[in-house]
Amino acid sequence: MQRILAIGGGGFMMEDGASPVDALVRDLTGKAHPKVCLLATPSGDLPAHIGKFHQAFGALGCETAHLAFFRQPDARSIPVADARAHLLRQDAIYVGGGNTKSALAVWRDWGLDRVLREAWEAGVLLAGMSAGAMCWFEAGLTDSYWSEGHRPLDCLGWLPGGSAVHYGSEPKRRATLHAALRARAVPPSLAIDDHAAVLYAQTSIERVYAWRDGATAFRVGMEEDAVVESALATQRL
Repeated sequence: MQRILAIGGGGFMMEDGASPVDALVRDLTGKAHPKVCLLATPSGDLPAHIGKFHQAFGALGCETAHLAFFRQPDARSIPVADARAHLLRQDAIYVGGGNTKSALAVWRDWGLDRVLREAWEAGVLLAGMSAGAMCWFEAGLTDSYWSEGHRPLDCLGWLPGGSAVHYGSEPKRRATLHAALRARAVPPSLAIDDHAAVLYAQTSIERVYAWRDGATAFRVGMEEDAVVESALATQRL
């Protein structure tokens, strides 16, 4: 089964203490002690993010590792030269937040996009938050250009349509998505709030999870000349 868990915002990178969505990643593997590897490429392999990952998922009983392109390897990292073999042995691969555009460029240069596709097709659970959620879609609405506002970005294209994250907590992102849809600059999109996550089976939505009141995900598209949002039903974590 090909599955992707797209997290709008939350988890070990954003929340103090244990987060239900981190436990969900573990539980979706179907194993009590799964192998979970972090790709912190969007943050430039920020040590603080890597440390939080190992602490959070280690406390959940996971066997943790990370793949770093920008840092010297340590005892917890898998070797870049042998990344394919190690990633295909994982039960889940988690992509952190940060700069989506830069992460995609690094992955494509190293051929990691092809490895991730192979892992996904082999049944490894792919998960990610923010940049790590947007990267799987046809397009994302991102601030990765480090310019004012948010701009469309071509992503991996494995999941249909566009994506926007931190939807309810960043009003400018909602206004920019609506403007981009009216300009036909992005396809119909999935917009995910903080504290919400969307599970895809193959390329279809299987379930929407939330762990805060009011958090959800929306299908956002055009009907004639009007932008229409449709909230999706959620399962509480």
